[in-house]
Amino acid sequence: MSDPTNLFWYSSVAVQFLLCAHLVWTKLAKRHPIFTLYLGCSVLRSLVAVHYTAASNGALPLSYTYFWLWSEPVLQLLQIAVALEVHAGMWKEQEAIVRPARPLLFSALLTAIVFAAFPLKYEISHFSPIRLQAIMQFEFLTKRYISSVLCIFLVLSAVLYLAIIRNSLKSSLLRHESMLAAYFGIYAIASFAINMGWGATPLVNHYTLSAATLCLVIWISILKPAESQPASL
Repeated sequence: MSDPTNLFWYSSVAVQFLLCAHLVWTKLAKRHPIFTLYLGCSVLRSLVAVHYTAASNGALPLSYTYFWLWSEPVLQLLQIAVALEVHAGMWKEQEAIVRPARPLLFSALLTAIVFAAFPLKYEISHFSPIRLQAIMQFEFLTKRYISSVLCIFLVLSAVLYLAIIRNSLKSSLLRHESMLAAYFGIYAIASFAINMGWGATPLVNHYTLSAATLCLVIWISILKPAESQPASL
């Protein structure tokens, strides 16, 4: 749960807004509608979070905690939708080989689902006996698991795409999928660290926001109006 009062947080929100505006202004939002919607919803949630004032000791009010608990699942569902949008768009460019490669893609998804589940036992063992804290930890666990599955699957999908398609490095959607995998990987690592109690949560949030902001900046340079033509088989 990020503190909506620090420089890292404001920088991340500003860059998210710039990327969303970039997609709309360049009309790339038509090609990446769910990604644009996700960015817009994330910025909107951040703007709402600004209205929750921290106490003199830096503690956020309980109302912000409930707001975060209710809004986080919405963003997680949008993240899944974004991953499906990018993955489907990339492979749609090569419809001729999608059917033969489908078993490999299903295997990649199954691998991601199983591999991401390995740390669950250790994370659950660190749950707090306090109900509200346990609920927050469960949401972090859910975020970690979903982010891990998406990251691993997108990485395997990208590797498979590189192995099958010639000149695939020219595909802007491949670069988009790779950045999305990195983005989910950042949140998977951060959520796991928080669940295991490795480091203070504010410090983990600062590193996470810094890395995520860097990803967003790179995204702006990757997603351009004159996107590359589909790679050849």
